[in-house]
Amino acid sequence: MSLSHNRHKKLIEMVQTDGEVRIRDLMSHFNVSEETARRDIKQLEQDGLVVRVHGGAVATQQPKLLAISSRAVSLLAEKNAIAEIALSLLKPGQNLFFGGGSTVLALARRISMLPEMRIVTNMVDTAIAASEGGRHRVVLLGGDFNGDYRVVTGFAALRTLREQQIDIAFIGVNAVHPTLGVFDYEQGGQELAATLAEQARRITVLADHSKFDRSARYRTLPHSAIATIITDQKPAPDILTAIEGAGAEVLYPPQNPS
Repeated sequence: MSLSHNRHKKLIEMVQTDGEVRIRDLMSHFNVSEETARRDIKQLEQDGLVVRVHGGAVATQQPKLLAISSRAVSLLAEKNAIAEIALSLLKPGQNLFFGGGSTVLALARRISMLPEMRIVTNMVDTAIAASEGGRHRVVLLGGDFNGDYRVVTGFAALRTLREQQIDIAFIGVNAVHPTLGVFDYEQGGQELAATLAEQARRITVLADHSKFDRSARYRTLPHSAIATIITDQKPAPDILTAIEGAGAEVLYPPQNPS
Protein backbone atom coordinates (compact mmCIF):
# COMPACT_ATOMS: atom_id res chain seq x y z
CA MET A 1 0.00 0.00 0.00
CA SER A 2 1.47 3.38 -1.05
CA LEU A 3 1.92 6.27 1.33
CA SER A 4 -1.33 8.26 1.44
CA HIS A 5 -1.29 11.85 0.21
CA ASN A 6 -2.35 13.31 3.58
CA ARG A 7 0.19 11.29 5.56
CA HIS A 8 2.91 12.13 3.07
CA LYS A 9 2.11 15.84 3.39
CA LYS A 10 2.17 15.66 7.19
CA LEU A 11 5.46 13.75 7.17
CA ILE A 12 7.06 16.42 5.01
CA GLU A 13 5.88 19.09 7.48
CA MET A 14 7.38 17.12 10.37
CA VAL A 15 10.72 16.80 8.58
CA GLN A 16 10.83 20.49 7.65
CA THR A 17 9.95 21.60 11.19
CA ASP A 18 11.91 19.12 13.35
CA GLY A 19 14.74 18.11 11.04
CA GLU A 20 14.10 14.44 11.76
CA VAL A 21 11.44 11.77 12.07
CA ARG A 22 11.50 8.80 14.41
CA ILE A 23 9.83 5.46 13.85
CA ARG A 24 8.20 5.32 17.27
CA ASP A 25 6.78 8.84 16.79
CA LEU A 26 5.29 7.90 13.42
CA MET A 27 3.75 4.74 14.89
CA SER A 28 2.12 6.77 17.65
CA HIS A 29 1.12 9.81 15.62
CA PHE A 30 -0.42 7.94 12.68
CA ASN A 31 -1.42 4.76 14.55
CA VAL A 32 0.50 2.55 12.12
CA SER A 33 2.70 -0.51 12.51
CA GLU A 34 6.48 -0.39 12.67
CA GLU A 35 6.63 -1.92 9.21
CA THR A 36 4.43 0.85 7.80
CA ALA A 37 6.48 3.55 9.56
CA ARG A 38 9.68 2.15 8.07
CA ARG A 39 8.07 2.04 4.64
CA ASP A 40 7.01 5.69 5.00
CA ILE A 41 10.58 6.69 5.85
CA LYS A 42 11.89 4.73 2.88
CA GLN A 43 9.51 6.70 0.65
CA LEU A 44 10.78 9.98 2.08
CA GLU A 45 14.35 8.85 1.39
CA GLN A 46 13.45 8.01 -2.20
CA ASP A 47 12.00 11.53 -2.49
CA GLY A 48 15.35 12.92 -1.37
CA LEU A 49 13.97 14.48 1.81
CA VAL A 50 15.72 12.35 4.44
CA VAL A 51 18.59 9.99 5.07
CA ARG A 52 17.74 6.92 7.13
CA VAL A 53 19.53 6.46 10.46
CA HIS A 54 19.05 4.10 13.37
CA GLY A 55 15.52 4.55 14.70
CA GLY A 56 14.32 6.95 12.03
CA ALA A 57 15.72 9.48 9.59
CA VAL A 58 17.22 12.98 9.48
CA ALA A 59 16.46 15.75 7.00
CA THR A 60 18.75 16.34 4.03
CA GLN A 61 18.17 20.08 4.41
CA GLN A 62 17.99 22.26 7.52
CA PRO A 63 14.48 22.50 9.01
CA LYS A 64 12.28 25.57 8.70
CA LEU A 65 12.18 26.90 12.24
CA LEU A 66 9.24 29.03 13.29
CA ALA A 67 9.80 32.74 13.67
CA ILE A 68 11.03 33.76 17.12
CA SER A 69 7.67 35.43 17.86
CA SER A 70 5.91 32.11 17.33
CA ARG A 71 8.49 30.04 19.22
CA ALA A 72 8.31 32.43 22.16
CA VAL A 73 4.71 31.37 22.84
CA SER A 74 5.25 27.68 22.11
CA LEU A 75 5.68 25.64 25.32
CA LEU A 76 5.50 28.94 27.17
CA ALA A 77 4.93 27.45 30.64
CA GLU A 78 7.88 25.10 30.16
CA LYS A 79 10.21 27.89 29.09
CA ASN A 80 9.11 30.04 32.01
CA ALA A 81 9.85 27.19 34.42
CA ILE A 82 13.35 26.84 32.95
CA ALA A 83 13.94 30.59 33.21
CA GLU A 84 12.94 30.62 36.89
CA ILE A 85 15.55 27.97 37.68
CA ALA A 86 18.20 29.82 35.66
CA LEU A 87 17.59 32.96 37.73
CA SER A 88 19.03 31.16 40.76
CA LEU A 89 22.44 31.05 39.05
CA LEU A 90 22.66 34.83 38.61
CA LYS A 91 24.69 37.09 40.93
CA PRO A 92 25.36 40.84 41.01
CA GLY A 93 28.28 41.97 38.88
CA GLN A 94 28.45 38.88 36.68
CA ASN A 95 29.48 39.12 33.04
CA LEU A 96 26.98 36.89 31.23
CA PHE A 97 26.36 35.72 27.70
CA PHE A 98 22.77 35.20 26.55
CA GLY A 99 22.50 33.31 23.27
CA GLY A 100 19.67 33.22 20.78
CA GLY A 101 16.40 31.36 21.10
CA SER A 102 13.06 31.74 22.81
CA THR A 103 14.03 29.99 26.05
CA VAL A 104 17.00 32.30 26.67
CA LEU A 105 14.71 35.20 25.77
CA ALA A 106 12.34 34.07 28.55
CA LEU A 107 15.26 34.40 30.99
CA ALA A 108 16.21 37.86 29.69
CA ARG A 109 12.66 39.05 30.32
CA ARG A 110 13.02 38.23 34.02
CA ILE A 111 16.18 40.10 34.99
CA SER A 112 15.01 43.73 34.92
CA MET A 113 14.70 43.99 38.73
CA LEU A 114 17.92 42.15 39.58
CA PRO A 115 21.11 43.94 40.71
CA GLU A 116 23.40 45.20 37.96
CA MET A 117 25.00 42.67 35.62
CA ARG A 118 26.66 42.90 32.22
CA ILE A 119 24.84 41.02 29.46
CA VAL A 120 26.57 40.16 26.19
CA THR A 121 24.24 38.78 23.53
CA ASN A 122 24.01 38.10 19.81
CA MET A 123 20.19 38.32 19.69
CA VAL A 124 18.35 41.60 19.15
CA ASP A 125 15.22 40.59 21.10
CA THR A 126 17.32 39.49 24.06
CA ALA A 127 19.27 42.76 24.08
CA ILE A 128 16.01 44.72 24.19
CA ALA A 129 14.54 42.54 26.96
CA ALA A 130 17.72 42.67 29.07
CA SER A 131 17.88 46.46 28.83
CA GLU A 132 14.38 46.95 30.25
CA GLY A 133 14.58 48.92 33.50
CA GLY A 134 18.02 50.31 32.69
CA ARG A 135 19.84 48.41 35.45
CA HIS A 136 22.12 46.25 33.32
CA ARG A 137 24.84 47.07 30.84
CA VAL A 138 23.90 45.32 27.60
CA VAL A 139 26.38 44.60 24.81
CA LEU A 140 24.99 43.51 21.43
CA LEU A 141 27.61 41.79 19.29
CA GLY A 142 28.17 43.20 15.81
CA GLY A 143 28.34 41.18 12.61
CA ASP A 144 26.06 39.65 10.01
CA PHE A 145 22.38 39.87 10.94
CA ASN A 146 20.25 36.77 10.36
CA GLY A 147 16.68 38.02 10.05
CA ASP A 148 15.14 34.55 10.31
CA TYR A 149 16.59 33.93 13.76
CA ARG A 150 17.11 37.62 14.73
CA VAL A 151 20.71 36.92 15.74
CA VAL A 152 24.09 38.33 14.78
CA THR A 153 26.61 35.84 13.42
CA GLY A 154 29.90 35.68 11.58
CA PHE A 155 33.56 36.54 12.09
CA ALA A 156 33.03 39.98 13.60
CA ALA A 157 30.67 38.65 16.28
CA LEU A 158 33.04 35.83 17.21
CA ARG A 159 36.04 38.18 17.28
CA THR A 160 34.26 40.48 19.75
CA LEU A 161 33.20 37.51 21.86
CA ARG A 162 36.82 36.32 22.05
CA GLU A 163 37.66 39.60 23.80
CA GLN A 164 35.20 38.80 26.62
CA GLN A 165 35.64 36.78 29.79
CA ILE A 166 32.22 35.31 30.48
CA ASP A 167 31.17 34.02 33.91
CA ILE A 168 28.18 32.01 32.64
CA ALA A 169 27.00 31.53 29.06
CA PHE A 170 23.32 30.66 28.67
CA ILE A 171 22.53 29.06 25.32
CA GLY A 172 19.58 27.37 23.68
CA VAL A 173 19.92 24.27 21.53
CA ASN A 174 17.83 22.37 19.00
CA ALA A 175 18.54 18.90 20.37
CA VAL A 176 19.97 17.11 23.41
CA HIS A 177 21.36 13.66 22.62
CA PRO A 178 21.77 11.30 25.60
CA THR A 179 25.43 10.54 24.94
CA LEU A 180 26.76 12.73 22.13
CA GLY A 181 25.94 16.17 23.53
CA VAL A 182 23.86 19.07 22.25
CA PHE A 183 23.11 19.88 18.63
CA ASP A 184 22.07 22.77 16.40
CA TYR A 185 20.59 23.00 12.92
CA GLU A 186 22.88 25.90 11.99
CA GLN A 187 26.66 25.73 11.62
CA GLY A 188 26.83 29.18 13.19
CA GLY A 189 25.65 27.66 16.45
CA GLN A 190 28.57 25.26 16.34
CA GLU A 191 31.08 28.08 15.83
CA LEU A 192 29.53 30.16 18.61
CA ALA A 193 29.61 27.25 21.07
CA ALA A 194 33.27 26.53 20.29
CA THR A 195 34.13 30.15 21.10
CA LEU A 196 32.09 30.09 24.31
CA ALA A 197 33.89 26.91 25.37
CA GLU A 198 37.09 28.97 25.37
CA GLN A 199 35.76 32.20 26.85
CA ALA A 200 33.13 31.14 29.41
CA ARG A 201 33.85 29.76 32.87
CA ARG A 202 30.55 27.85 32.75
CA ILE A 203 28.15 26.97 29.96
CA THR A 204 24.50 26.43 30.85
CA VAL A 205 22.10 24.96 28.31
CA LEU A 206 18.40 25.84 28.48
CA ALA A 207 16.31 23.14 26.79
CA ASP A 208 12.69 22.11 27.24
CA HIS A 209 11.75 18.44 27.36
CA SER A 210 10.90 18.28 23.64
CA LYS A 211 14.60 18.73 22.77
CA PHE A 212 15.74 15.58 24.59
CA ASP A 213 16.63 12.26 22.96
CA ARG A 214 17.13 14.00 19.63
CA SER A 215 19.94 15.04 17.34
CA ALA A 216 20.43 17.63 14.60
CA ARG A 217 22.93 18.36 11.86
CA TYR A 218 25.74 19.99 13.88
CA ARG A 219 27.03 18.93 17.29
CA THR A 220 27.74 22.12 19.18
CA LEU A 221 29.15 20.75 22.45
CA PRO A 222 29.77 17.41 24.17
CA HIS A 223 28.20 17.01 27.60
CA SER A 224 31.65 17.18 29.16
CA ALA A 225 31.94 20.83 28.07
CA ILE A 226 28.62 21.78 29.68
CA ALA A 227 28.30 22.66 33.35
CA THR A 228 24.51 22.59 33.60
CA ILE A 229 21.47 21.67 31.55
CA ILE A 230 18.21 23.21 32.78
CA THR A 231 14.94 21.69 31.60
CA ASP A 232 11.28 21.74 32.60
CA GLN A 233 10.85 18.12 33.69
CA LYS A 234 12.98 15.22 34.83
CA PRO A 235 14.44 13.36 31.83
CA ALA A 236 14.02 9.61 31.45
CA PRO A 237 16.34 7.72 33.86
CA ASP A 238 18.63 6.37 31.14
CA ILE A 239 19.02 9.79 29.55
CA LEU A 240 19.63 11.48 32.90
CA THR A 241 22.23 8.89 33.87
CA ALA A 242 24.06 9.26 30.56
CA ILE A 243 24.20 13.06 30.71
CA GLU A 244 25.27 13.20 34.36
CA GLY A 245 27.80 10.45 33.73
CA ALA A 246 29.44 12.69 31.13
CA GLY A 247 29.85 15.44 33.72
CA ALA A 248 26.91 17.79 33.16
CA GLU A 249 24.51 18.67 35.97
CA VAL A 250 20.80 18.50 35.08
CA LEU A 251 18.37 20.83 36.87
CA TYR A 252 14.57 20.63 36.66
CA PRO A 253 11.57 21.69 38.77
CA PRO A 254 10.62 19.54 41.77
CA GLN A 255 8.44 16.62 40.78
CA ASN A 256 4.88 16.50 42.07
CA PRO A 257 4.39 13.51 44.40
CA SER A 258 2.30 10.80 42.80
